[in-house]
Amino acid sequence: MYCKAGDNLKENPDQKTAAKAAFNADLVKLDFPVFQANPDLIYFDNASTTQKPASVIETIENYYRKNCANAGRASYLWSSQLEAALEDTRAAVAAFLSVPEKSDQVVFTGGATDSLNTVTMAWALANLQDGDEVLLCPKDHKSAVLPWYHCKELLAAMGKHIKIRHFDIHEVGDYDLKSIKSQVSDKTRVLVMAHVHHVYGLDMEVSEIREIVGTDVIISLDASQSVGHTKVDANALPVDFISFSGHKMFAAPGTGVLYAGDRVKGQLQPLRLGGKSKAVIENDSLKINSNSVCEILESGTQNIPGILSLKPAIEYINKIGLENIEAHVSKLTVDLWQKLMPLPNIEFAPGIGICACDKGWGIISFRFKGISSSDLGFALDEEKIFVRTGDHCVWNKAEAEPDFLRVSMHAYNSPDDVEQFVQVLADIVDS
Repeated sequence: MYCKAGDNLKENPDQKTAAKAAFNADLVKLDFPVFQANPDLIYFDNASTTQKPASVIETIENYYRKNCANAGRASYLWSSQLEAALEDTRAAVAAFLSVPEKSDQVVFTGGATDSLNTVTMAWALANLQDGDEVLLCPKDHKSAVLPWYHCKELLAAMGKHIKIRHFDIHEVGDYDLKSIKSQVSDKTRVLVMAHVHHVYGLDMEVSEIREIVGTDVIISLDASQSVGHTKVDANALPVDFISFSGHKMFAAPGTGVLYAGDRVKGQLQPLRLGGKSKAVIENDSLKINSNSVCEILESGTQNIPGILSLKPAIEYINKIGLENIEAHVSKLTVDLWQKLMPLPNIEFAPGIGICACDKGWGIISFRFKGISSSDLGFALDEEKIFVRTGDHCVWNKAEAEPDFLRVSMHAYNSPDDVEQFVQVLADIVDS
């Protein structure tokens, strides 16, 4: 197992060094209006969605207040300006993924769920053949699991029968590499995985898994919990598809990204067609007049303000510094785990609470013997502390971790938040 050990920050030539030394979550929090409106709020549900900095909110408001129009559909100035702004955002996302020269391989979607479904509908339906096998983990997010079963049924209706094989989670919380080795075969065509797990909060070992499955297997990566927390480098990650949501990296809900790598970009078929589609009918047949991934997969009027919000979100992350966010969140995670350990009757889910890693990714899941985590969540809500309880979006109850409470943190969470949370939790448990 492998465990890796804002606007209020002024830019200067030594910004990275200065920012790291001066990082202060309370200063970061000043950039988020929700905390000004709710000063007592401790928001620990960032794996579900993040709060939005003022710059993101301003971008969305400006679209509706100052230049609401469709993009690229007309010759008037607003339309052309919005089209240019969307392409600027696409370029910003490509640069954020360390592929500035491949912006046409960046596709705007409705979120990670949409991105992950697009992989199955736009690539798998057109490329999987009878007898092919897909490897996935049933304890991953259902958005990474269910689309492949849907795809399996659609392919069966076309006379192509694929097999879905399961690999497991190791007891400490990352993937069981022996389980993957036992399932991979010469029929394996696809492996589906998370970058950082949404319940266990560990780095899921992309490079090690690539070594196991070999170079020919297509890997679809769900980066929803890593983007905005650590560098997601599309050049360095040995994967073919990268999916993530905007709303988990300070951007607006209802928008996301799918990045398609070099070897799959020519294998994609349109998922839907309409306005903007580079398609014509010739001799009663459909012809796609583009090799651009984004032009093949995007159509119709998109969520323009949501997409535009991605750029200020990226700019905000870059201003704080990904390395600063990663270090800060890691320290918070380790500190929280160490403060939780002495509490009586606590049981940790797989993750940092079991592996005792020296680095964390902001996520810790746990429960207390004899106490319903849902009831505990309601009690914490009364103290203005927001956490996640429930099934954690695992595809069925048999695979879901039973009744765990999940804490997930980000840049604006502070050591004081952790201290107060543990104290309130201890008081509730004692009572």
